[in-house]
Amino acid sequence: MQGKQLIRTFFHEADVSHVFQLPGLHTLSLNAELFSQQSIKTITPRHEANLAFMADGYARASGKPAVIVVTPGPGLGNIVSGCMEAYSDDVPLLIVHIDTDRKDMGKGILHELQSPEDIFRHFIKASFRADEPSILSSHLHDALKICNTPRKGPVLVSIPFSFLEREISEQPRVVQRTPAGPSASDRVQPFLADLKHILGDKRRPVLLGGKALMEPRIGTLVDRICGRGLPFLTTTGGKGVTSDRNGFSFGNVMARGVVRDILASADVVIAAGTRLRDVDAKRRGVRIENLVHIDVDDRWMGKNYRTALHCAGNVEEALEGIARIVQKREFDWDIAVLKRQLDLERKGMRKEPGYVLVDLVRNTVPGDTVIVCDLNMPSYWAEYYLPVYAQRSFLMPRGISPIFYSLAAALGAKTARPDLPCLAVCGDGGGLPQMAELATVVKYGIPVTILVHNNNSFSILENAMRNRHDIDGSMGLVNPDFVKLARSFGIRAKRTGTLGGLKGIFLRDVRWDEPFLIEFTGSVPFPPWNG
Repeated sequence: MQGKQLIRTFFHEADVSHVFQLPGLHTLSLNAELFSQQSIKTITPRHEANLAFMADGYARASGKPAVIVVTPGPGLGNIVSGCMEAYSDDVPLLIVHIDTDRKDMGKGILHELQSPEDIFRHFIKASFRADEPSILSSHLHDALKICNTPRKGPVLVSIPFSFLEREISEQPRVVQRTPAGPSASDRVQPFLADLKHILGDKRRPVLLGGKALMEPRIGTLVDRICGRGLPFLTTTGGKGVTSDRNGFSFGNVMARGVVRDILASADVVIAAGTRLRDVDAKRRGVRIENLVHIDVDDRWMGKNYRTALHCAGNVEEALEGIARIVQKREFDWDIAVLKRQLDLERKGMRKEPGYVLVDLVRNTVPGDTVIVCDLNMPSYWAEYYLPVYAQRSFLMPRGISPIFYSLAAALGAKTARPDLPCLAVCGDGGGLPQMAELATVVKYGIPVTILVHNNNSFSILENAMRNRHDIDGSMGLVNPDFVKLARSFGIRAKRTGTLGGLKGIFLRDVRWDEPFLIEFTGSVPFPPWNG
């Protein structure tokens, strides 16, 4: 069996349905192997930076690792930002790097780069280099297991391109499709005993969930726990762990008003499956007292909030224990009253254009739409106030927080979930560098709807320059006509500057089974971050 055949067989046994790649001379042999078999679909974007974010969106929407095949030198270098985001936000990526032959290094060969794995050292879970053909299969299997074991993240396997055509005697092992997560029962059980003691006389506990709870069986556990009368809050990454239609769900922990009142009234906050990073809560002034923190490891325990009790281990097992504990207790929260207060608060925000925009989108697009955001004004409002009804239906990069994300990630998400409508929410600053992928939309017939908020500015930076340095206009942008740009690719598109016009486009023009671009030029203010 040749190396390319071994890799293809490994993909098949690992249940890989899609490979994201941008070919080069080094990968052509593997490309030919994948194309000839037709059992694994290859998706080829126009730039590796978008390639990495596309794979990121696929992994977030599907819940399983995304596979990237990348060339050496500039190809590998161009995925750095996407790899940083995946590492910072626990997204499983298996990066297969078809490298130059190391024996030829130092001769100025094509795409030569010494020790390319060193580039990724600080933002990758592990890297493997197949110096001998006999270890190629073991490296691939180990890499897949590591990238999909909590804390999930990217793993790099470097393979000399000459191995693709070389006969390799080792037969590939059958992939274990169920990843081995941390059992840590020896830590969970004592933790539960301590938690039972802490909860002894507590009447107002709150559950705060993060991205690591994004599994259907864990969402069911959240329903069991909070169905006993506990409010449920989320980080941005935890939006959709359980449906916001549930009476006990109160949205993002960073929101103001009722959410802050809940936290202020809580006598213990149980945070599960979240690192509680600065960007998750602290930077927006979220105060958490008497914290019980549960996560897959202890690297983030006590970083931003002091803990009364913590557990690093199997989050699902810990929640199962919590469900048993709360089943025998009564609590003082009046969930129905709190929900009515939240509804009144939201009605009072209908003078805020940003909130009205989010409310319009939520009540106009199908409820199961996968909404993919990056960092732009509409997305910030969605982060705070968009109700989410299903797991993996709200994607927003909050690792390193890139602005060049949503269109590429939406293409990956739609590839992973072709049965669901998909909406990419872009700014003009972050959206324009991704517009080359309109060609990818057309090539593969990916029916995403793209909402571009065009305010001709890096508005966050413009605001900062004005407030901090008394300088106006330095962050203005020169943009194309996004409607004409989309139409030049054969994609239907419309423009509007009003919320009424936007609603009309969603209702009359967007079909969800074909690509569509909306350019929205209306004003969207900053969210009430500090109010």
